[in-house]
Amino acid sequence: MRFWGGVTLSYAVLYAAPMASWYEWPTAQGWRFFNDGTEWKQMDKLGHAWTTYHLSAIYRDWALACGYSHRSARFIGSLVAWSFQASIEIADGFFPKWGASPWDMVANTAGTGLFWLAEGLRSTPWRVDLRFSFHPTAYARQQPDLLGRGAAQMLKDYNGQTYWLCFFHERFPVGIAIGHGATGLLGGYGQLPQALIAQREKRQWLLSLDPHWEKLLRRPRWALRIFVGIKTPFPALVYAAPKVRLAWVYF
Repeated sequence: MRFWGGVTLSYAVLYAAPMASWYEWPTAQGWRFFNDGTEWKQMDKLGHAWTTYHLSAIYRDWALACGYSHRSARFIGSLVAWSFQASIEIADGFFPKWGASPWDMVANTAGTGLFWLAEGLRSTPWRVDLRFSFHPTAYARQQPDLLGRGAAQMLKDYNGQTYWLCFFHERFPVGIAIGHGATGLLGGYGQLPQALIAQREKRQWLLSLDPHWEKLLRRPRWALRIFVGIKTPFPALVYAAPKVRLAWVYF
C-alpha cells in the first residue's frame, strides 16, 4: 500500500494537476493520432525516452524500498513510468491542437527498453545510462512564446538540449558519452516550406566524457538519481555537417 500510495500521490502532483490546468478540457473532441515524427529533429522524442528511462529507475528504487523483489520492482517501475507517459498521449488525442503521437509512444517504449538493458548489464562490468544537458540559446529570444522564457527554456528550447548515451566500465572512473542535439529549431511545421525548414535546421553529434558516479560516490542508487540523469560539463567534440569543432566546456 505504501508503494501504490506514493505512486498515486506522485501522479497527482506530476501529471494529473498539470494536465488539468494545461488542457482546455471544454474544447476536447474526438480522439485522433498526429504524426510528428519528422519535427524538431526528434529532440522531443529523446526527451520522452529520457523521462521514461529515469522514471522507471525512480519507481524501481521506490518499489525496492517498499519491499518488492528486484525482479518485481524492475517490472513495476517500468510499467508505472510507461503508463504515466502514455496518459499524456491519451489526453493529447482529444485535442486538435496536438493529437496523440505514435512516435511519442515509440520513444516512451525505447526509454523503457533502455532501462531494461541497463538493468540487464548489472551482471557484467559494463553500465549504460541516458543523460541530459542544457545551455540557453538565442533562439528562445527570437520566439519566447514557442521556446520558453527563463527556466521554461530548459523544457521548451530544443536548441539548447543535448541527450547523451553514456557507456561505463567498472574499472574506470569516467565513461564515453555520445550526444545528440540540434540547432535552428524554430517550428513552422506545416506552415513554412519544408525546404526552408530543412535548410535552417542542423543536427549535431557530440563525443565527450562523463563521470561514473555510482563508482565515484559509493552511495545507494536512489541518492544518485540527480547525478546520473544530468551530464556533467566536459570538453566535447561537436560534429555538425560538414564541420567538427572542439568545445572546451560543453553544457
